Amino acid sequence: MTIPFILEIAIGLVFIYLTLSLLASEIQEIIGTLLQWRAEHLKRSIEVLIAANDEESKEAARAFADRLYDTPILRSLNQEATGPIARFFRLINHIVGQIYRTITRARNVFGNETSGPSYIPGKTFAQALLDNLQIEDLRKVLLESRLGRFAEDKLLLPLNHMVNDLRASTANEFLLNAEFRDLEQAVGQLISDFREKRATLSETIDRLVARLDEFTVAAQAVLPDNHHLTETFMRRLEYLKKTLASTSLDKSALMKAIQPSLQELVSVVDRSSPAYYELKSLVGKDGGMAKAIADRLDNQVFPKSLQASLISLAEKAGSSLATKASDTVLSTMQDLKDDSVSNLKIYLADLESDVKSLGVEVEAWFDRGMNRATGVYRRNAKAVSLLIGLAVAISLNADSLHMLDRLSRDPAIRNAITQAAEEFATTNPDGTAIAKLEEEVDSVLSGLPIPLGYSEAVIEKQQLAQESWFVPFIPRRAVGWLITGFAISMGSNFWFGLLKRIVNVKNSGKEEGENKQTS
Repeated sequence: MTIPFILEIAIGLVFIYLTLSLLASEIQEIIGTLLQWRAEHLKRSIEVLIAANDEESKEAARAFADRLYDTPILRSLNQEATGPIARFFRLINHIVGQIYRTITRARNVFGNETSGPSYIPGKTFAQALLDNLQIEDLRKVLLESRLGRFAEDKLLLPLNHMVNDLRASTANEFLLNAEFRDLEQAVGQLISDFREKRATLSETIDRLVARLDEFTVAAQAVLPDNHHLTETFMRRLEYLKKTLASTSLDKSALMKAIQPSLQELVSVVDRSSPAYYELKSLVGKDGGMAKAIADRLDNQVFPKSLQASLISLAEKAGSSLATKASDTVLSTMQDLKDDSVSNLKIYLADLESDVKSLGVEVEAWFDRGMNRATGVYRRNAKAVSLLIGLAVAISLNADSLHMLDRLSRDPAIRNAITQAAEEFATTNPDGTAIAKLEEEVDSVLSGLPIPLGYSEAVIEKQQLAQESWFVPFIPRRAVGWLITGFAISMGSNFWFGLLKRIVNVKNSGKEEGENKQTS
């Protein structure tokens, strides 16, 4: 038995496996499309991600995943077929899926729908989740409420006490009445500008301090000079200003106190959290937005596992590199007075409540979960490919032991298959025509004398081989089917790469022999 002879047998067997693998992959693709394996596995993987393998959270995670799939941004990913022919095939797809679920008694993971997207980008999932939690609207409601309370409790109310004390001391109940009323109107306008997004939080705080300065100037013009009551009132005004935001550090600290943190925003899904109670206290006070958010939250059940995951992601986003840089800059630059540095401090102080950083963490969390789900899907697909490979081997009577026997004994079969395999591997070194072979797999199986099928000649030879089979109680043909099934499950890419390598070895041996004869 020479090496070229062995290589020819190997080439023939590998080419047969390649052809059968292509056939099996087509069958698996059709079944996967009809039963929506990818879309169903994706939905189940999202449920597992939300539930975090917590049995108590499993049902709530399913319900929450159904609500996510019902959001417009995820519905847009499930493109339904259009046109009469496309709708007809879509209907067949749905019917097959319903029959499969009825037979297997499996639940419809898509809820009231018949299908779902087979792929969801991490950024899209993060946006759908944060939109469902209404993080942006909640941040707006809490921030506006806290800013209004700050202006009332830390500015107008203390100043009103100071003015009333001054009026009592001077026995003039109308003292600074017009000036204080103007200040109240100005503060109200500032809060309105912030709500309408005509000013940022930093700008609003600066304008509040500026209005207080204007009130101080107006008070000095009205009150008598060189009077002890005037001096006392002015000192109290100066102290009030310092308690607001006299330095950039004070301002950044004030912004952190007013802005809801990411942890506070995501904790609102917990009905025992302070953020939830704060939201409920605002119902009916802000034009209905707080009520709309609270009603939507109350109509949902958030899995405990999701609450824990969101808190963890919020903490991670809060301790990101940007926030660490913020703390570093604020601690090392506290004595610097340059305006650009002050602006940098204030900007960095605002990073902590950036909802986009939470979205980035949610996206990364989703991507990590989907990477694990992809590994699970591939393992499941491998098991399915093995079952399909066994089914193909049995249905075509693709007995590897019989094929090996015929390739080694019948030169005509061996030469025909080897020639076709070498021609295919030589003309397609990069595998671009493997799709063409996939389309012509039926003609390949019928056009070449491949020793498979249930013809009388094949059955007779298998029975003769069974008589000399040395393993009792185990049919030789069954072992051959099993080997073929495992070979098919390896996939067409594996066999095509192996075919190229074997053909290259065979061709290089020919070239060496020709060179020796020439020399």
